[in-house]
This record gives sequence, C-alpha cells and structure tokens, in this order.
Amino acid sequence: MNVTAKLADVYHAFFRTKLFNKIVLVFSALTIVTFCTLAVLVYKYSTSSLRQKELGAQQQAVDEVGAFLDEQMDQSQDVVLQFYQNQLLLNDMLYFLRNDMPLYIQYRFNKYISSNSSENRNLETFLRGHMESHPEILQIAVYSKSQSFVFMFNGNKTQKLVVLQGEKRPAEQAIDGMRAIRTAAERTPELDEALDIAKKGAYTFTFDMNDPDTLRNEGSILFTFDPDAIGKKLRAGEADRRIGSVLVLFPSGKVVYDSSGRYGGLEYPYARQLRGDPGYAKLETKAYRTTTRSAMSGLYVSGIAPVSELEGKFAGFKSKVIAITGIGIVLMIVFAYMTVYRYSRRTRAIIKAMKQAQQGNLSVRVPTGQNDELDEISDRFNRMCEELMSYINQVYVSEIKQKHAELVAFQAQINPHFLYNTLEAIRMRALTQGAADVGEMAYVLGSLFRYAVKPETTVTLGDEIDYCRQFLELYRLRFRDKMSYSISLEEGIESALLFKLSLQPLIENAIVHGVRASKTGNVISIRAYADATTSALVVEVEDNGKGMDEERLRTVTMNLAGKGNASGERTEGAGGSGGNTGGKDGKGRLGGSSLGLRNVNERIRLLYGDDYGLDIRSKRMEGTVVRVRFPHRKEEI
Repeated sequence: MNVTAKLADVYHAFFRTKLFNKIVLVFSALTIVTFCTLAVLVYKYSTSSLRQKELGAQQQAVDEVGAFLDEQMDQSQDVVLQFYQNQLLLNDMLYFLRNDMPLYIQYRFNKYISSNSSENRNLETFLRGHMESHPEILQIAVYSKSQSFVFMFNGNKTQKLVVLQGEKRPAEQAIDGMRAIRTAAERTPELDEALDIAKKGAYTFTFDMNDPDTLRNEGSILFTFDPDAIGKKLRAGEADRRIGSVLVLFPSGKVVYDSSGRYGGLEYPYARQLRGDPGYAKLETKAYRTTTRSAMSGLYVSGIAPVSELEGKFAGFKSKVIAITGIGIVLMIVFAYMTVYRYSRRTRAIIKAMKQAQQGNLSVRVPTGQNDELDEISDRFNRMCEELMSYINQVYVSEIKQKHAELVAFQAQINPHFLYNTLEAIRMRALTQGAADVGEMAYVLGSLFRYAVKPETTVTLGDEIDYCRQFLELYRLRFRDKMSYSISLEEGIESALLFKLSLQPLIENAIVHGVRASKTGNVISIRAYADATTSALVVEVEDNGKGMDEERLRTVTMNLAGKGNASGERTEGAGGSGGNTGGKDGKGRLGGSSLGLRNVNERIRLLYGDDYGLDIRSKRMEGTVVRVRFPHRKEEI
C-alpha cells in the first residue's frame, strides 16, 4: 500500500501537470518495448540461423564420414574385383586358398623359375601395394576355407599365418558369420585374438573368394580399417570446426569411432535414441542429433550437438545483443530527453514571459529565431506586448500627461489677478524709483504669466515664438550686454499648430546651460522652417556655449530617449558652464519647472508618433543645437 502511495506521489509530482515529462515517459516506455521486442526477435532469428548453421555443419560431418566409409567399402570391393579380372592373380589366389603354405611357396617358386619376366606379380605383392597406397587399412587377412587357416598382412608390414583349429575354431565360425553380413561387421573376441587385432573400434569388410568356373567358395578376404582414419578425415575438412561430437556405430550399438574419445570400442548407452529423424533428443544431456546409415558399409554415423554447447556459443552473441539494446535504449532516451528539454525550456520561457506580462511588465520579450511553431508563438507574443505598450503609451500615458499638464495649468491659474496686480505694483514702484529696467522686467514677466495660464493647449507657431521672444527679452534685461538673441522665422509658417509651451523648455535649457554669466558674447538663435522633403515643421534652438564631448552627448541622448535619469536635461552646460543663472538647482535640473526636454520629447512622440521629437547635436567649445520636429499643420481659417 505504501509503495502504491509513493508511486502516486511521484506521478503527481513529476508527470500529472508536466506535459513534457509525460512525453519523455511515454517515449521511453515505447522505446524500451520496441528495442526489447526487436532484440528478442533478432536474437531468436540469429540463434535459429546459427543453430541451423551448426546443425548443417553437423550434417555435413555425418555425410562426409558416411561417404568415407562407403569409399572404403568400394575400394575393398575393387581389390576383390581386380582378382577376378586378372587371371594370374586369380590363379595365385585360388592355389593359395586350396593348398597349405609349403605347397604354395613351392608353387610360387616354380612359377618364378618358369616365368620369362622379372615381374613377380602375386597375391602378396598386390595386397602389399594396395595397403601402402591406403594407410587407413589396419590389416588384410586371407582366409582359406579348405585349409582352415588365415594369413594376415598387417599395416606395420608384418605378416602372420594362423591355423584355425582346436581352440581357434570359434574364430573360423566368426568369419563364416561375417561372410553372411556383407557389410562392415564387428569381430568376436576370439577372432580378434586370432587376427591379433587390439585396436578398439576397428571394423572389417568381408568378401568371398569363389572359383569362377565352379562358383565354389574357396575362402574370404577380410579388410580391417583403423577407426582413427575417420578422425583424420574429420580434422582434414571443414567438419572439424563443428561443435559436439561424431559417433560411428555398428548396428548393435557398439561404437566404432567417437570424436570425443569417451566411447571408442564400447557399447553406446543411447544408441536407440540416436536413430530416427534428425532433431532434438535426450541423451546424456539435451542435444540435437543427426543420424544416417552408410548405404554400403551398413554403419550408423551420428552427429551430436549438445544444447549447452550451442547456448555457450550463443552466449557471446546474447551479451552483444543485450549490450547493443541497452546502449540503443539509453541513447534514444537521452536524445528524446535533450530534444524535449530544449522545447520544454523554450516553453517555460514563454510561460515565464506571460506571467511577467500579466504582472504588468510589457517590456519582456521571448527570444526567437528557431523558425518553428514555438517561434511563431513567441513572435506573436512579442508583437502583442509591443502593441499593448504602444496602445498604453498612446492612450493611458498620454491621458496622464494631459491631466498632469492640466493640473499644472490649473495651479498656475490660482488667483492670477492677484499675481497681475502684484507685478503691476512692482513695475510702478520701480518706475517711480527710476529703475526702468526692473519695471520692464516686471511687465515682461506679467505677459509671460498671462500666456502661460491661458486655457488653450494648442497654439500657433507665431504665438509660441512671441512667447519665446518675451522670455529671452526677460533674460536679456538681466544679463544686459552679455547676452543677445536672434529669431529667424520662415515666411508662411506662422499659422502652423503645436502644443503650448513646447519651445519654452528648449529656450530655458539653452539659457541655463549655454549662457556664461562671466563672459560676453553669449548668443541664442532660434530658427523655424518647413522641411519640404518630410512635410515637417522644424525649430532649432542654438547656443554658443562650451558644448559637450561625445560621451556626454551620448549620455544626454540616452536620457532624452528615456534610458537614463528621469529628468532628461543636461547635467552640465551644453554651451558652457552657464555660471549661476539662478534657474538651476544643485542636481542640474531646472528649478521649479515641471516640464523638461524629455517631457517635451515624450509628448511630441505620444501625440504625433516616433517620426517627430527632439534630437541634439553638440561639439566641445563650439555650442549645442537642439532641434525639434512637429507635423506641419496649419490653423484652420
């Protein structure tokens, strides 16, 4: 129960709500099942093929041994046939079989004396020549039925005569029994003793020697073969590379030859199980056996391939299949994990960006560039954020800025008549005291107040230029001969519309940062003209102050674009140190002003678009030019 609960917890923690983990899990399960199934099929097919190959090699070995035995039988028959085909050999053989050994020796001597040829062609030379060309023959024995003896020609080039009488009579009976078989026969112990054959498993082919005229049987020839020749035959061919063992048996079950060396010359206890169709049999161990009977020799040849040896041969292949299967499964799972992980990481990045956008951070962006479905989702999300930001900036921020401007204008309208009367009282007092310049300054300041508190938010370029002229005149009166100004207005653009007080912050910025109170020759120039190529209204405010270096200009430009401090004005003189003009606080901002260059730039871009706004050009010790672009809209008549 606890195991089930733990498995359920693992599933809920890692798979229930995680799609990509499910994909990896399912893919891994399918991969394992597929690879294991393929491995089993490959192993079964391969082992079946290898088993058939081994059984085929086993069958080949059996066929080779059977053919070898038939060949020995056939060669033995050829020897007998040559006796009948050669009259001299036949006569020699028949005389040998019909007479005792002294008479045969005398016969051979007389034949040799009477012969004009030096060739001594007889039974002994013929059989010896055959044995020398066939070393697998262990012994050739010639049995005389009438004389009851057997004469042996051994493979070691010795020969022996044995009379089969008395206690050796059973050997003669054994020979008579072998004559009736006419195939390879096993000898009795008495015959082995008479023939002096000690080799276990030696097998003998027996052939009758008859008189062709009377067809009377005169005796027999016994060809006894060395079973080790079968092993040499196997080792000489491809069959030696088989697994298991090869058995050659008499029909009685006695082993002629055993390639494993365990049952040579003994009774094989599972002889009955070997006979039948090729296939599986339970012998000493479970084994596959193939048995055939030699057509001429009558011997059984069996190939035995133990199941354990076959499995042992397949063990290395089985290990390779398991290793390859394991490696394949691991590689496929790792490949699937890496692939899914890559897509999962991108998906998590999209989800994280969505959560940040939900919290109000519309500046978040999802990396793109993969050109697939997730890339398309990311691209659409990025464009959605950009459009939302643009909409918010155009509607929400613009509305806030407008309300803020209205609030400032409203605050500026607090008791304007009190301000006008106070300024007028100051002007009259200055005139009565002989301070005409103070009176004129009070008059200009009153005019500036009247213009600033007007409820209209959109004015003509002409009105805005007049306001700027009065503003400059106020400062000219203060600095007297240390400052001058000039205004250049292209003809026909006086009626162009723009929002109120859009140029005053530029003039004030030039005075504060471009006028050096300690020096003369301070000049502020205003130029207004229409740009025919872009249909824009351009106003330039230039001072001849000390200007800015490139690094400071870059900082000011970034502030103007909203990437620096919040004020947007220069923090050191654009045209010079500016001295202490009285309009600047300790932080470099215009004291008492709620509108600055950055606010003007933002309002222009919000109202008219990104094609309009401010830009600044400045050179060290040469001055600064602030250029502002408006859409060229004329007042409706």
